[in-house]
Amino acid sequence: MKRLLTWAAATACAVMLAVQPAAAAASFPDVPTTNRFHDEIQYLVGKNIISGYSNGSFQPKKNVTRGEAAIMIGRTFELNGTKRATKFKDVPAQNGASGYIASATEKGIISGFADGTFRPNQSISRGDMAIILSRAFGLETGSVQEYKDISSNMKAYHAIRNIAGDFITTGYADSTFRPNGTVTREQFSAFLARGLSPVYKQRTVSSSTYMPNMTKKYTFGTPQGDMTMEYKKTKGQFVEYSYTGFFWVLERPATKEVSYINIEETSTMLVTAYPFSEYYRDLVYPVKLGKTWQNGPADQDIAKITGVNKTVKTPYKTFTNAVEVTEKGWKNYYVKGIGVVKSIDTSGKTARELKAIQ
Repeated sequence: MKRLLTWAAATACAVMLAVQPAAAAASFPDVPTTNRFHDEIQYLVGKNIISGYSNGSFQPKKNVTRGEAAIMIGRTFELNGTKRATKFKDVPAQNGASGYIASATEKGIISGFADGTFRPNQSISRGDMAIILSRAFGLETGSVQEYKDISSNMKAYHAIRNIAGDFITTGYADSTFRPNGTVTREQFSAFLARGLSPVYKQRTVSSSTYMPNMTKKYTFGTPQGDMTMEYKKTKGQFVEYSYTGFFWVLERPATKEVSYINIEETSTMLVTAYPFSEYYRDLVYPVKLGKTWQNGPADQDIAKITGVNKTVKTPYKTFTNAVEVTEKGWKNYYVKGIGVVKSIDTSGKTARELKAIQ
């Protein structure tokens, strides 16, 4: 099981649109193309999930309220937004967000406070945002990413790890998540866009990553026939778990075999994991010749970087910058922006090699 895994890696509220929203515009004067989240905002505008204010602005730096978050989630998942009575004493039927608040509550996506209020005009915290997005997108697989201001006794702990593992958030450069911080309109737009599309998930990873590109489809040649690997939303059954979400889906057209893996990268390692199961460290950073690490539960499961800037020939192209990782005689070759491009088994035969990227 371990070798298969390594080989596979290697597998009365303002409601976000203002009281009287303007029609969806191609662009906003306060969201220039230089805005970090310009494309994500326009993507959601095109899906009629968000829009600007009546004066034509978007107000990207404005904090998102809990009511506004309910509207955006409701529109994303096409919930019933018809204004109506809710279970919350501070959200009457005439509240502009009442329908989406009621629907999202019924779906178990959002909840109120112990005093029976929802507090629709209160700015949503990053912790609550994580809980809402994790529930809305049905995320459960978690992450290896650690944040120094997050602990397991926090209500949002698992939700934060879920959205991190799904490339919805990266946290801050100082390794904090800041769960009590607020969320701006542009940030919430980015989180939603990442939850919906691999294009925006890909933008959360470093340009020097050793992960495969989430917007590409890879084809590998193997002794058992071609195998494709593509990051896409799919339904899966993992032992007792049923799950719908984004995975790297590995398929063999000839045999109709299908398997699922997660691939994740932090500042210290590249990881491959089976959903709801163990994970393995494919690379440990910084990449340095001779570096070793334990890559499995057994003491003898030791991986070692045995080459850097290696030349590796594949049907797709010849790479001159591959990192060679050896474990028990098995060799995997990693290239930035692609991941594994070739694997050699213990007998010296090619177990997998890259044939095409689409």
